Amino acid sequence: MKKDTRAYHPPEGLRLRSLSVDNGNGRQIWCFVMEPEGEETRSLPGMLYCHGGGFFLPLQVPALRLAAKYAAALHMRIFLPEYRLLPEHPAPAAFDDCLAVWRQMIVRAEVLRLDATKILLYGESAGGALAAGMAQQLLAECDVRPVGQLLIYPVLDDRCGRYASMEQSVDVAWPRSSNEQMWREYLRDITSPAAPLVPLRTDYSALAGLPPAYIEPQEIDILHDEAVTYAEALTAAGITVQLNEVSGSYHGFDAESDNAFVSRVIQRRLCAMKTMLESSSRQPRP
Repeated sequence: MKKDTRAYHPPEGLRLRSLSVDNGNGRQIWCFVMEPEGEETRSLPGMLYCHGGGFFLPLQVPALRLAAKYAAALHMRIFLPEYRLLPEHPAPAAFDDCLAVWRQMIVRAEVLRLDATKILLYGESAGGALAAGMAQQLLAECDVRPVGQLLIYPVLDDRCGRYASMEQSVDVAWPRSSNEQMWREYLRDITSPAAPLVPLRTDYSALAGLPPAYIEPQEIDILHDEAVTYAEALTAAGITVQLNEVSGSYHGFDAESDNAFVSRVIQRRLCAMKTMLESSSRQPRP
């Protein structure tokens, strides 16, 4: 998978480069950057893209293809970190790595040619837990915050028995047995699981002040109900939420990003991103 990722060439008008980011503990994190060509000297909006893979699998080509579509449509720089993986590195390794990349994006915004007032968080599947958790962490720290969060068929809760969709969706792309194994391995060194590592274990009253969210559950997915639960919790906290429940879709359906059905869903995501970026220009920063 890593060989395929490194061999990927983006479409015309885009370039893919890589950089090394210090995680603050003497370790370097490899990070891909998808960006428009010919904009090396111009500050652009940015996005931190946390890839899926159950915390076990590395960054894969379908994520780069999606990043290319987002970068081209919105003229933005997208950072895709290769965070540490299971089984060698349980929590909080992946979370810490992605948070370190975010902080470098802010601290080095001028060097990286980023508009620090217009940066989004994006996470798919296990990456959804990372993105949602980072939004919570950054709110608690009163640090520079994202202007929006996009959570695509996100993993959000290790308490699998709480959700009916865990039983209703069987023989699916991402089964309950895999989900439970993922959480066991990811949290094996954590005595008392809590937010931000498990976003839905947060105190709902602490959600006020989070950035606007686009949340996309898939109909045929064990994770459907926890995504809806998180959307409801954010809405109750006064957060602007766009909930796009995609009928007829399944976990990881957007790997075929040129499919006509997937393309329509991508357009909904792009509209949400554009709205978040435009709204940030009209609001004072914390």
